[in-house]
Amino acid sequence: MRNGFLLGEESSRTVTKLAINNHHELDNEDGSYAKDEHSANSEVKYDEYAMDKREKQLIFVATFVTGMVLSILLYHNILFSLVLLLFYLKIKNIYVKFMLCRRKRALAEQFKDFLFILSTSIGAGRGMRDAIGEAIPGIVGIYGENALLSKELKNMHKRMSIGNEEDVTVLNDFAKRSGSEDVVDFTIIYSTCKTTGASLVDALNKAASVIIDKMTIENEIRAMANRKKNESIILFVMPFVVILFLNLFSPEYIAPLYESYSGRIIMTLVVAADLFIYSVMQKITDVDI
Repeated sequence: MRNGFLLGEESSRTVTKLAINNHHELDNEDGSYAKDEHSANSEVKYDEYAMDKREKQLIFVATFVTGMVLSILLYHNILFSLVLLLFYLKIKNIYVKFMLCRRKRALAEQFKDFLFILSTSIGAGRGMRDAIGEAIPGIVGIYGENALLSKELKNMHKRMSIGNEEDVTVLNDFAKRSGSEDVVDFTIIYSTCKTTGASLVDALNKAASVIIDKMTIENEIRAMANRKKNESIILFVMPFVVILFLNLFSPEYIAPLYESYSGRIIMTLVVAADLFIYSVMQKITDVDI
């Protein structure tokens, strides 16, 4: 039973990926939301993600179906599908963590392009409010109306223009909610230059260059780590593919593993070892950038 729980815990990652792949409409490639409840809220808290009813139902169904498939494949019964349901909450947490990371990465990518546009506007003598106003069409043109940063820029420009809020206050609020070091660094630099009277153009250009270079390096590191993760996924899946192949084309060869308790124990131990190796490889390639 302990090995069965280990199998369920690691299988939760597979279920989460299944739910994500079948739920693209919830989160577009530009990081925007298709859900009205998120779109209506212009001030997103980037360290929080509230799943809607549809997402919860999808993950529950994906968990149950995946459990049935694995149970039939490994034990020729459906009892394991019930065991995997015990990990439903863990699977939801994995899904929420994935969506939070995906949203923050989308925001970081959009912010990088925003810095290019902002540097040009500031260099032309625009103030922060006007520079943000000029950046909105560019960001919307690249990522669309519903992109995270498109909504953030519109909200910031509205607060500065109509609400007459200080640009530093608005930027600090965005930096705090984003949880991004790059946004925080940019806000500190802008606030310092405005307070001390330092050259804002030179400081922003240098800051933008450093932040962009940092993001480029992070993306390269993340790409290499993702390649290794994909390799570990292939290695993890291969034993299940072999078991499926033997069941289809040589069932008598693998029959002893299903017809006795010792065979089921051996099957469980093999799968548990595969899951353990996979978890170790995931931890090794899980680079905290």
